[in-house]
Amino acid sequence: MAAVPLDDIAAERMTTCEVSSDGSAVRLGFVDSAGRPCAIALPVECLSSLLMTLPALASAALRAQSRDASLRIVYPLGTFRLESVAGEPYSILTLGTPDGFEVSFSVHPDTAAALHAATGARGNRSPRLQ
Repeated sequence: MAAVPLDDIAAERMTTCEVSSDGSAVRLGFVDSAGRPCAIALPVECLSSLLMTLPALASAALRAQSRDASLRIVYPLGTFRLESVAGEPYSILTLGTPDGFEVSFSVHPDTAAALHAATGARGNRSPRLQ
């Protein structure tokens, strides 16, 4: 099968975000480089893959722009919640920024113990996680 050329959307800015009424898809609105409105509709499965990919892409772009491999995108931590899961050995750790961005992680008991040890009182030294 021959490759079909793709049309790029050269977005200048994002304008809208919508969730379908049944929650199965999202629609992201943009204005393109010619000032025209455009949008991309993604099923939730594709959105989940995109969310896992975007942080690495953003970091790679930052490092390429600055030519500094040590740089990374950092967000201020505003809130956290640690929740137990009934019948499961792991917990759910949710970290949030002051402006409402949140991400949740499943945390195995061994990882929780290591996190606790790494963030315990250690004088003025910053904790380091491995």
